[in-house]
Amino acid sequence: NSPGTIAKLQAQKDDPQIDVACIDDGPLVQAKGMGLVQATDPAKMPNLAELQEVSAFKDHIGAGWGLFRFGIAFNPDDLAKKGIAVPNSWNDLANPALKGHVVVNSISISYTPILLTMLARANGGDERNIDPGFAAMAKIKPNVFTFDTTADITPYFQQGEAWVGVWTDSEAYSYVQRTKFPLKFAFPKEGTTAIQTTAAVVKGAKHADLAEKFINYLIGREAQELMANKLGWMPANKMAKLPSDMAAIIASPPGSGDNMVNMDWTYLAEQRPAWVERWNKEIESQ
Repeated sequence: NSPGTIAKLQAQKDDPQIDVACIDDGPLVQAKGMGLVQATDPAKMPNLAELQEVSAFKDHIGAGWGLFRFGIAFNPDDLAKKGIAVPNSWNDLANPALKGHVVVNSISISYTPILLTMLARANGGDERNIDPGFAAMAKIKPNVFTFDTTADITPYFQQGEAWVGVWTDSEAYSYVQRTKFPLKFAFPKEGTTAIQTTAAVVKGAKHADLAEKFINYLIGREAQELMANKLGWMPANKMAKLPSDMAAIIASPPGSGDNMVNMDWTYLAEQRPAWVERWNKEIESQ
């Protein structure tokens, strides 16, 4: 719960009781701006050299330790029965054959501003030119069975209502590990982005040296492989070995998952209230 963690850091700002804060990458930007976290010494964290580029922050404040790459989850059995091709583009969510069988999160869930941004990028825009994203979403809207408010879309697949949904690879893989449900995952050809959990040393931490050692362990191969196997998280460490069945579930063209773009989280946070208002008027309320 990133907002809850940030609230604790604020309350303890003058006398920190927490040494390491694990928060998502968007909230980490907020924590940095509030002066709640501090930079680490790269010389003391050799595992930084093995991180994915998106997980190694140039200011050395925090590091990503769990990747959740954004894309499209789908039930291959349902698509095959209807003769529908596996989606390979963000715009495939508007395929008329999917009418009434797509699940998308409500704008209250952080995934949806990212979806709007990726739709915009797939249609000539980006987060600073979001109109193409809203135009694309308007075409997808007739296919949407529900705008979910929980960030857990699995019940809709289990009930057969959803054939396709916007989710993350780590969540999809973890779900299949737990349930053996025949869900698969695709990275759209236009690219994806990584939502990730981060670990940062708290500003004024009483045990900063130990905190750096702990974060260095979290981003190392041993911990990364444990999390991939036990939690289904995609490793942020490039040298970590993936579970043998992961590639079979994340069914995308070779290299497509590596086509990751960085999000301007500060700008997204600034624009979110306006996007929420527009979404409620143009997409979810009609």
